[in-house]
Amino acid sequence: MIDFAPTFTFKCFAVDDRRCAMKVGTDGVLLGAWASVGSAHALRVADLGAGSGLIALMLAQRNPGAVVTAVEIDRDAFSDLEKNIAASPFADRITAVEGDYRTVTGKFDLIVSNPPYFMPGAGAPDRSRCLAREAGDLSPFGLLDFAPGHLTGHGRLAMIAPSDYDGEIEYRAALAHLNVCRRAAVATSPRRGVTRTLWEFASAPAPLPEIESITVGSEHYRSLTSPFYLNF
Repeated sequence: MIDFAPTFTFKCFAVDDRRCAMKVGTDGVLLGAWASVGSAHALRVADLGAGSGLIALMLAQRNPGAVVTAVEIDRDAFSDLEKNIAASPFADRITAVEGDYRTVTGKFDLIVSNPPYFMPGAGAPDRSRCLAREAGDLSPFGLLDFAPGHLTGHGRLAMIAPSDYDGEIEYRAALAHLNVCRRAAVATSPRRGVTRTLWEFASAPAPLPEIESITVGSEHYRSLTSPFYLNF
């Protein structure tokens, strides 16, 4: 019997993130609700830096045909990840892999990640170092380098990052020959400016990207997240 004591309960699954450094939060919920996993083409999915497994579980819920590989290098987070998958209704479609995301092989219809980052002014080093940090760390730059060799012909990379990094991310995506196909500016309230950007890239040529805005608490936000939050 699984020793499972969830800290967050959603409509179709629950999550225990007590050991995981990256807690369940708005960024992860938004990315899991927004990424393009609903089509019949998004059947093989990789969640890199899966943490407690929140996004992997959300994507499995959204697409009953999707098979998800959830990759996490941190031992404590991986412990939460395994338990959360095992306790979910999607355990037969999600595989937890402990290790560095760079060791993942094969191609995917969707690669998704909520990479760790330091916000400016939080005692972190300069912005470039915050974003790239050491070579090989999971970061927006690392994802953009990794994705081209691991996407199927129609595959996409979806991620969320601070909006301060928009220009750098667009530049690095162009170097990696990835095309922006969707983009959403995220604000935490109507009175505050945009702080996050949701990105979706494709290796195939794309028309003009779909651009939208999401304000936390708005009707659009509630519509996106209502399949998950108990109170929506």
